[in-house]
Parts: sequence; C-alpha cells; structure tokens
Amino acid sequence: QNCGGLVQGPSGTIESPGFQHGYPNYANCTWIIITGERNRIQLSFHTFALEEDFDILSVYDGQPQQGNLKV
Repeated sequence: QNCGGLVQGPSGTIESPGFQHGYPNYANCTWIIITGERNRIQLSFHTFALEEDFDILSVYDGQPQQGNLKV
C-alpha cells in the first residue's frame, strides 16, 4: 500500500495508515516536507515502532539519493 503526502508550512503531523493501531503489510509511505528558505525542519517522534529486519525509516535532505541520506 502506498501512502504519504505533502507537509507544508510552519508545522504538521505525519501518521502511518491505521495509526494508532498496526499499519498494513508492505506499506510504502513517502512524505515530502517543504519549508521556506533558511528555515530548519525539526522531526519529533512521539510514538514510533518498526518491525525489526523488515521496516526502515530514511530521512533525506532533498531528493532520495545516497548522498542526501541523513538518517
């Protein structure tokens, strides 16, 4: 299942499909966060759980390329 979206402006919330319950198998979520020039983006994780050896979280600065990988 594909999911994701665009978060734009001074603040926003990102939730997986089915939050607060489990998310579907094979979910592939891509979120794009846009802010003004010279603004910083701060990510705060309040509830976070991944299935070991199956799920990943990647954070990129710009397009998803190896040189832009932050986390």
